[in-house]
Amino acid sequence: MLSKERMLISDLDGTLIGDDKSLEQFNQWVQSCRNQLGLVYATGRFLPSIIEAVRTTALPAPDIIISAVGTSIYHYPSNQPQSDWHKHINYNWNAQKIRDMFAKRSELELQPDEFQSDYKVSYYLRDATPEQLQSLHDEVTGVSIESEMIYSSNRDLDFLPIRADKGKAAVFVASHNQIPAERVLVSGDTGNDRALFGHGFCGIVVGNAQPELKNFTGPQVYHARQSFAAGVLEGIKHWWNGKIS
Repeated sequence: MLSKERMLISDLDGTLIGDDKSLEQFNQWVQSCRNQLGLVYATGRFLPSIIEAVRTTALPAPDIIISAVGTSIYHYPSNQPQSDWHKHINYNWNAQKIRDMFAKRSELELQPDEFQSDYKVSYYLRDATPEQLQSLHDEVTGVSIESEMIYSSNRDLDFLPIRADKGKAAVFVASHNQIPAERVLVSGDTGNDRALFGHGFCGIVVGNAQPELKNFTGPQVYHARQSFAAGVLEGIKHWWNGKIS
């Protein structure tokens, strides 16, 4: 368990990653409060890609990684999985059944194997209408699979177990480490980050966010003017005055 006063849970691509200079500034800020801050990355990437990004960029080393859109949780740097998370989310779920059901749907392009797992089925579906998305969701529900369907960037369609997404994983991580919701910040830029917002957390929408998140508002949502990591730092200043204690 982390012994930290506060926690920042952030998406990577388009949120922290995107501008090298501001990412270096973010790294410096994290190092200045490392003893008090629990740092969590919540991303659509899988673990090897995240490890490589930490190794090759100015991303500070996290304490915990939420990967594959909330379907896996790892402790860093050991990279040991939070094994009870998979047990928890494997409820009325069948990834292969979804793949078989949509195998001949011409509008759905299955994403490469590197973006698939036992708990995530991902397609490309460009410029989907609300009616299309509702129809796909209804088809999955109709075969008794309880699934969370997430559409982002007008292209990426993910089917996850009903108990899994970035937000549900974030709640699990904060609760497991006994950090109250009012001491947790979340940040993101696309539709698959929408699940992070709420749950009593304060949120940061970076200035370069996609419309599906940029149009989301609420008393616990701050819309930064700046983009990428600079926008995250702007939000930290807004919510925490840039400080931890």
